[in-house]
Amino acid sequence: MTHTIVPMKTIGLLGGMSTEATREYYLLINEGVNRIKGEHNVAELVVCSVNFQNIERFVRNGQWEEAGAYLAQKACQLESGGADYLFLATNTMHKVRDAIKAAISIPFVDIFEVTADAIRGRGLARVGMLGTYPVMTDAFYLEAYRDCGVRIMSPTEEEMREVYRIIFGEMCHHQFLPESRQYFLDVIRSLKKNGAEGVVLGCTEIKMLINQSDFPDSPIFDTTALHCEKAVGLCLGLEAV
Repeated sequence: MTHTIVPMKTIGLLGGMSTEATREYYLLINEGVNRIKGEHNVAELVVCSVNFQNIERFVRNGQWEEAGAYLAQKACQLESGGADYLFLATNTMHKVRDAIKAAISIPFVDIFEVTADAIRGRGLARVGMLGTYPVMTDAFYLEAYRDCGVRIMSPTEEEMREVYRIIFGEMCHHQFLPESRQYFLDVIRSLKKNGAEGVVLGCTEIKMLINQSDFPDSPIFDTTALHCEKAVGLCLGLEAV
């Protein structure tokens, strides 16, 4: 019996920022496709995983132009490899999205737009943000959400510094400590107390510590899960960009 090829679009995944995040993207996208299609079906994916050492130095030193050029080159490799859509598997490096979009002709699927759609879909407009220090403080990220109709609240300076340390010092090294989880829970409770209607997990690793079950009465917007859900829909032709 001749097998008929299952039609799918190819998702281009630009990862390596960090390996934990990229692994989660790979798993969630494949699991999502299999949940819908069943049997042995998984996603059609092209993956480019960069050296995180380069990214960490770009972020630490504020070398955004260099980061944009580096990631734009990698995005072109994914397009040349047959990707139909480009997903950047990180929140922080979306700051260089314009450089990436200018270098490719395939659609770039923006994590901010996907997350903002989910927030507005719940009828909310003011949410707390946990992420890397740039994501919580840089005007670029705050304006990116504001342009999508969402107002971002950030933790205190001390809290942001500790959250940043935990992300780069622990989670990016595959360490997920109980005391760090408790710290994140306390920061979220403080954001809620100060008026946040929900909280965005604005770093792909944070979902390893926090999930919706921790706050059953308050929406938690997991940017990784939302981005991956979009990838599944596009891969299967169930929705448009």
